[in-house]
Amino acid sequence: MSPVESAPIAILGHIDEYVELLYDDIPEKIKGSALILQLARNPDNLIELARNEALLSALSRVLREEWKRSIELSTNIVYTFFCFSTYIEFHSVIIQYKIGSLCMDVIDYELKRYDQWKEKVEGKKQILTPDKTELPKSRIPEPKRRPKSGTWAVADVTLQKPRSLGSSYHEDLCNASDDLLSKSDEEQMKRKLKTLSKRQEQLLRVAFYMLLNIADNIKVEEKMHKKDIVGLLTGAMERHTNIDLLILIVSFLQKLSIFVENKNAMASKGIIDKLSPLLDSANPDLVNVTLKLLFNLSFDTKLRNKMIKNNLLPKFIQFTSDDKHINLAMKILYHLSMDDRVKVMFTQSDCVKLLTDMLLLNVNSECGGESGPGTTDVLLALCINLAWCAPAAQQMAAEGRLRELLARAFRHKNAMLMKLVRNLSHHPQNQPLYVEFVGDIAGAATNGEAPEEFVIECLGTLSNILNLDNNVDINAVVDRYNLIPFIMNMLDPESGRDPELVLEAVVVAGAAAAAEAAATGLARAGGGAALVAALRARQADDDHVLQTVFAFRQMLAHPRAAQHLVSNTEAPAYLIDLMQDKNVEIRKMCDSCLDIISQMQNEWAERIKVERFRCHNGQWLSVVETLGAEGGAGGGAGGGDELPPYLSADYLTTHRLTTSDSQSSLNEDSDSFLGEVDTNRTNNRNIQDGLSEDLMGLSIKSIDSNGLVKDINVFA
Repeated sequence: MSPVESAPIAILGHIDEYVELLYDDIPEKIKGSALILQLARNPDNLIELARNEALLSALSRVLREEWKRSIELSTNIVYTFFCFSTYIEFHSVIIQYKIGSLCMDVIDYELKRYDQWKEKVEGKKQILTPDKTELPKSRIPEPKRRPKSGTWAVADVTLQKPRSLGSSYHEDLCNASDDLLSKSDEEQMKRKLKTLSKRQEQLLRVAFYMLLNIADNIKVEEKMHKKDIVGLLTGAMERHTNIDLLILIVSFLQKLSIFVENKNAMASKGIIDKLSPLLDSANPDLVNVTLKLLFNLSFDTKLRNKMIKNNLLPKFIQFTSDDKHINLAMKILYHLSMDDRVKVMFTQSDCVKLLTDMLLLNVNSECGGESGPGTTDVLLALCINLAWCAPAAQQMAAEGRLRELLARAFRHKNAMLMKLVRNLSHHPQNQPLYVEFVGDIAGAATNGEAPEEFVIECLGTLSNILNLDNNVDINAVVDRYNLIPFIMNMLDPESGRDPELVLEAVVVAGAAAAAEAAATGLARAGGGAALVAALRARQADDDHVLQTVFAFRQMLAHPRAAQHLVSNTEAPAYLIDLMQDKNVEIRKMCDSCLDIISQMQNEWAERIKVERFRCHNGQWLSVVETLGAEGGAGGGAGGGDELPPYLSADYLTTHRLTTSDSQSSLNEDSDSFLGEVDTNRTNNRNIQDGLSEDLMGLSIKSIDSNGLVKDINVFA
């Protein structure tokens, strides 16, 4: 029986009398606070109570001065202010009297006192010595003398009896002898500790609830953070097993966790270790709010790793079969699946197969059940992540699931489901399963009936199939589904297509160009010029540039297509410009293309040699050009001869830069060649004599007849 329920009925008109009771001894203060609480629990009375400054001042004063002496008194007063906190209009009252800060002091004290009680009863400490820094002597008041049992007025016996018992429990626990207790005394003290613990839980619950309500104010929440509200919540969660209190604590932590400072504080307190046991609770509400907190924490990589170390992944997977928890469990699993190491853990059970089957049952279903349509979206996103893992992808596509996924994707024109199919097609072990569906995928992409998002995924899937050796007749697919006109239409700059769709068209062009007939047909249809035009418009996009250069490389592999690309388009010029691109992969692909062009009989071969020389020896040429200009201005022995700004193609074909080590081999060639080399050295002797020590250490690269680069130390 609680004090509030046993108290007489309070009347708003007698509020001044109740305030007077707050100035008497502890029993009268408890009685007065209980009557005031009755009035505060009626929302209709809150406005009148909020206007009574004498009442609020008295309540805040008593709480500040007497909260250490009586849990019951503290609970009544905090509960009264909690009633105000349920309405945002009265939050200013709580802030004005600094009740939030005082409540945090109360919570901190009660948690430390509980630890001391528990240690005393369990015999872990023979002498109870409060920590002076935590519980100063002045903050632990001496219990006042009270009338012995039976001296209270008869009309007030029922009201005072539980209060008397509570106070005696507190005194017994605090004033217990330091000697070892007998077994019967120990059992009795444990019962008293249990009773006091329940009363303390009631105080903690109402105090935390009030703090949660006023935490809607960001500035108030910042102050709570500075006073370590996270430490108080985690400490209370460790010490108490009351389900209602735990639900409140975890809910409070969930609200606080959206701020990174609070999240970091929780991580430092080992929050994952404390939450793990709560997932085994039989109370579904506690499990649900715990999952909500874990979801907020799962945005942090380190905390996700901590969840995996605590072996929470199997628990999350189990919750996918519970309608109440499936949505949250899916969201957490999605975050965990972003780590490649965790993806493999999903395959250690039948989880991947179950998730895929669940997806097949719920794709575009009209009745999403209690979990709602959002659950299906999260499930689909989770499967898309898992599809990047080869073992998981193999399980998803096996046992006819790939056929079912494709059927549902085509039926509903679901772009996300088609993305899942596309991800599955990246893995070689799944490639043979796609051969029979090539026509369906190509037809879905080119028939013009599907939305652009769906077409993008179809093109990506088709490219994966055509790029790899799957015994697919590329020419037949290109002819049957008119892929070349489709590609030309997608690459048309005036069509205003989505840049991502244009990129996928470029990728398909590169995949189709692997077949000679398809590459030749694409070149004759103006595919090379269209690719160059698309490249000009998207030259800042590295993905687009790389895929375009790859398409050029595929076309250059076939003589007729290569001749058309080199002779009728500006592709070689763009490839030369891209030789010095910052992207390493683009440079490698350009070098491969230029190697092929330089070996062809065309005007570009000589220019590629010159440009490669200038590209690889830019530093050397810059220094030589500078020194050459200085020599000419000084009227040196070189006369009016100046080094040209760059070496011409004629120079490269008639002169060879050699080292001293190769001189003997040159002597065997011809006298005329030696004469040319000596003359060149004489004409440039003044320049060579003026070179600095830094230049003497430089090396240049020469270009052979095939356009390949060789390192040469000029001044060896």
